Amino acid sequence: MRLEHVFGTIEDPLLIAQDRNFPTRECYYRAASELGLPIAAYLKVVVDRGWHPARVVTAYPVDRLHRSEEPVWRREQ
Repeated sequence: MRLEHVFGTIEDPLLIAQDRNFPTRECYYRAASELGLPIAAYLKVVVDRGWHPARVVTAYPVDRLHRSEEPVWRREQ
């Protein structure tokens, strides 16, 4: 995974969800296929908005959207 994949996910996410454990963090999801990645189903990027400017905490591939995270925004299909 490259930095351009992380930025691409933040710039054009499929879904943004509230992190279940940290109220200042949001989870950005994008389909791995949209990024040309042959991994998992999604790239998940966790952004902490408690900092100024906001900071990327981590990014990693996942097989599904996490059920316990509350969606706050979803891309129109």
